[in-house]
Amino acid sequence: MSGVNLFTPRTQGTVTITSAVTTARVAMTMGGGNQVRVKNIDATNIAYVNFGDVTVVATLPSGGTGGSIPIGAGETAGFTVPNGTTHAAAI
Repeated sequence: MSGVNLFTPRTQGTVTITSAVTTARVAMTMGGGNQVRVKNIDATNIAYVNFGDVTVVATLPSGGTGGSIPIGAGETAGFTVPNGTTHAAAI
């Protein structure tokens, strides 16, 4: 896995998304990298996240239809996002 290092910090690289029952998005400054860490600070609810461009949305799973990437309550996860990713969304 050459070139993947989730533990190289980027100064001033942290952004926050505040969401509830509707999707919310935030612009990300990737700074030439494509790894991100996501922390769900909620103590009881699962967060669903998605990455993309200015139109990205996060969705909940519903029956047989899948939703965005789940992050458990209090959990942190690392991701490699596609080149050109400019925004993150959460619900």
